[in-house]
Order: sequence, then structure tokens, then C-alpha cells
Amino acid sequence: MLLQAVMLLVLMMSAPMSAPAWAAAPSGANASPLVVLVPQDLRHQNLQNSLQVYRENGKRLEPSAVAALPDARFQAVNGGNLGISEDALWLRVHLFRSAQSPEQLVLQLGRPVWREAQAYLLPADLAQASGERPAGIGQLDALHSRYTAYAFQPPEGPSTLLLRVAQYGALTPEFHLWNAGAFRQYAVDDALLQGLFYGMVAALLIYNAFLFLSTHDRAYFAYILWQSATLFYMLAISGVGQHQLWPDTLVWNSIGLVGGLPLMCAGGLYFIRAYLLLPRHAPRTDLSLQIVQWLAITLAVAVLLPNSEWLLVPAQLIAAASLVLIAWAAAVRWQQRFMPAIILLLSLFPLLIVGFANIGRTLGWLPETFLTSDALQWVLVFLALVLTYGLSVRVAQLRERATRLQDLLLKDPLTGLLNRNGLFDSGQRQLDRTQDSQAFAAVLWLDLDGLKRINDQFGHAAGDALIQATSARLREAFGPDAVCARLGGDEFAVVLPNLPSPRLAEDLARHALERLRAPYALSGREFRASGSIGVALYPSHAQTLEELLRLADVAMYRAKALGRDTYVVWEPDMEADVQTSLFQFTRPARS
Repeated sequence: MLLQAVMLLVLMMSAPMSAPAWAAAPSGANASPLVVLVPQDLRHQNLQNSLQVYRENGKRLEPSAVAALPDARFQAVNGGNLGISEDALWLRVHLFRSAQSPEQLVLQLGRPVWREAQAYLLPADLAQASGERPAGIGQLDALHSRYTAYAFQPPEGPSTLLLRVAQYGALTPEFHLWNAGAFRQYAVDDALLQGLFYGMVAALLIYNAFLFLSTHDRAYFAYILWQSATLFYMLAISGVGQHQLWPDTLVWNSIGLVGGLPLMCAGGLYFIRAYLLLPRHAPRTDLSLQIVQWLAITLAVAVLLPNSEWLLVPAQLIAAASLVLIAWAAAVRWQQRFMPAIILLLSLFPLLIVGFANIGRTLGWLPETFLTSDALQWVLVFLALVLTYGLSVRVAQLRERATRLQDLLLKDPLTGLLNRNGLFDSGQRQLDRTQDSQAFAAVLWLDLDGLKRINDQFGHAAGDALIQATSARLREAFGPDAVCARLGGDEFAVVLPNLPSPRLAEDLARHALERLRAPYALSGREFRASGSIGVALYPSHAQTLEELLRLADVAMYRAKALGRDTYVVWEPDMEADVQTSLFQFTRPARS
């Protein structure tokens, strides 16, 4: 359904095309071909409706032989697409230039890249001469145009342009006659646009390469591969490669035009799999994309074999399958509420239209328009920009999920303080920093007095509210540098790093007790509680977090024995005391 809807929309938006692609030949030799009058104010004129076509049918013909053919052997071009042909086609157009018409003209072939293209200018009296070779039209290369274009000066009066062309895929007779000055300006403007396009692609590649080096996220690496393949394919189909980068290595045209498309599809599928996290969250969908991805890679490699131009049609089918699968994968992840998938799905709409339009033109179904040709590169750069933003949203969403998971692992859900795992992670880091700075540290073990009484009298909801309020007071009392943790029930631990003096730990313990004594206003009632604190000092008492916690726990029970609501600093004579806490003084095992 999606494929049918997109193709219907493409057909509606594209220029109408007559059927069949070229009309039947005139009924007799007396049928006069159309003559293009070169206007005095010529800037640009489309020659499509004035062209006549003749197919070679497997035998290469000389220009003189084609020039001598009668008009009845040529057929009028009434459509915008002549279909796929292994044979070369001869195209002919008759011109008439008056004395007031521009002398310097340019013939531009609509598609930038051709498998073969030669152009000839025939004076009026040469069309009936046999055995005489017409004068060739020189190719316009001084302006470095990405199009196949020829500069010529037709004689005053009638003349004939004769072109022999062969194309990768369907041949679209979108030929244009220009005033030479107007074409030069057009070529400059076009070069600026192409520079903008390739500059944006290069900037996106560099930007995402830096992000990959900083994050080591596989999605950024996949993005770089996809955009690199896209850049190669765009260089091939835009004519920049053939006319400016590799003008003397025509084999690159075949590789780029036929193999560049499946290579770009393979890179795009690989990127979408990483971008949408398909292997983890949609494995069946991922398998479908992976199969087409490897088919595309195989097709791209097969293009390196001799006589591989026939792979153009399978390459177009791979592209169509890739578009449908990417849209399907985005819809699957959208249903799973993955925000980057929504961004991808919204940006895919123009790519589906332009992508299937290009496939339709290449396979001979649609004429050549902006929608079926040049729009592709701008849609691709738009998609690359949007997905760069989508990658940032994806990274932010993954970080948020990782933070939530880390909170579940390292934080107490009731108070937001660290739990046992978080205490060992953060507390040990703070002790290491204290050791590096040669300062002092302290570990405090606190037991909240009176919690059981409140639970029994007012319920566990009141007890939980008291624990939450106590946690807030501990954060305030010990400051932002302290590592505060709830160990379960009414027990808390605090690591005080980088102390200038051990006595500061006692001062902070007294301050914390004062804060705990203040009344608690909870749910319209006033509660009172206190705490018992044990203190162990680093490095005088112990040098490991595990041992400091054990000693602080022993000192805390001594504080309870002294009547509660006080603190006790551990002393060696407390070794005989029995430690009764259920806390495990060993580092949690890592899975």
C-alpha cells in the first residue's frame, strides 16, 4: 500500500508524459519535420518537442550515413522518456538562425552524465550529401560545467544538429538551446549551488566524525559510511565526477552510476539499523534490513565485473526495497515511542516521493523534471541534516535512560540518596582524591532514633516521610562535597572528603545532630527524632572504605549505649564491642 501510494503521488506531481514514449513515424517522406527558429532574444529554449529520433539497432552508424537518411526514417519525440535501450540513439533537430539571432549558441544535454555523447552540426546542403563527414561540435569545457554541453556557431539560415547518445538507464530527451552568455551565467550559478551542496555534505561528515571520536557511538560511524557512499553517488550522477574529477577515467562513471546507488542504500540501511537500535528492540525488522543491506553490498561489488551495466535495474529495485524497509522500520520504532524514529519518519516523506520519482525516470516510466532528477541531492542533504539532529536527540534519550538505570542501581528510591552500590562507587573515589591531596577524611555512620516508634504509632507512611525529611537535613548539614547514602531502614552513612583537620568531622557531626533535633512538621503533625553517630577517621583509623565503615558502625553502637542523640569517635578499645549491623562491609560484586 505504501509503495502504491507513493508511486501514485509521484505520477501526479511529475509532468505528464505521452504514451507511447515516442510517436509513430510520419506516414510519408513528404512529412516536414519541425524547424526551431532561433529567436533574437534567445536565453534558453527546450528542444524536446522538436527532436526526431532514430535507433541504431545493434550496428554503429557514421554521422554521414545518418545525415543522409530520409525524414521518414526518423520518428518524432512526443514523450519525455524514451525508455532503456542498449543501442545508441540518433537525435536530430533542425534550426533556422536569422541575421538578428545570437551567433554563439550552446547545446546542453539535460542529464549531466551519458554513456556516450557526440554532437554534429550539419549545414543545410550537407544533409543530402552522402559519404561526407559533418563537422563536429566542440564540447564546452572552459566553464567547467557539470553538464554535457557543446558550444557552436550555426550558419545564418537553416542547419541541423545531429546527436548520437547512449545512456545508463532510460534516455530522457531533455535537451536545451542556450545563448552562450546566458549559459555561462547559468553554469556559474549552478556551480555555486553544487558548491553549497558538497560543502554541506562535507561539513556534516566532519561534524559527525568528531562526534564519533568523542562518543564512540556506532550510529555516528554508520552515518559517516552512509554519507560517504552518498557523496560518491552524488558525484557520479551530478556530472561533477565525469566532467571535473575523473574526466579521463570513464570506468568510474559506470561504477558510480550503477554501483553507487546500492552502495548508498547499504550505508543507509546500516545507519538506520544503528540509529533505531533495531537489533535490540526490533530484531525481526532488523533482520529484513540486514538481508537487503547485504544484497546491496553484493550488487555494489558485482559492478566491478566487466559488462555489468545490466545491474542498473536490480540496483533500482534494491533502492525501492530500501526505501520501503526504512519507512517500515521507522514506523515500528515509532509505535514503541522512540522519539528519533518519529523524526526519521517525518523526514522520510520527501525522500519517498523523490526516490521513487528517480527510480521511475531511470526505468523509463517518468519524464525528466526537477522532481525526478536534481531534487534528489537536496532531499538527501535535508535528510542528512535532520538525522544529524535526530542523532543528538537519540544520544540525549539514551543518556536519559542510562541515567535512570544508573539511579536505579546506585540510588535509594525513597530518599534520592546513594544506596550501598553508590556509596562504594562515589565514596571510594572521594577517598582516592583525598589521598592524592594528602588531606583528611571521615566516615560517619548514623542511626535515626525513634523511627520505630513513629512507624508503630502513625504508620509507615509517616515513617517514610520522616526518612525523607532526615535525608534533606543531612544533605544540608554536610554540604555538597559530602557523599550521603541510605543503607536501609533508619541507617545512613556519610563520607566527608578533603578535610583540613580531623576535628572538622566532629564539628559537622554535632551540627548534624542539632539539625536532627529540630521538630519535623509532617502531614500537619509535629514529630521529633534524634540520631546516634559513629565517626571513623582517615587515615589514622583505617585507609579503606570497607574498614572505615565497620569502625564507624562500632562507634555508632557505642553512641547508642551512651544514651543516643550523641556522636562517638572510634577508639582502639572499642575492638571488643560486638557489631550488630546487618550491613555487609564488602564491595558489591559487579555483574
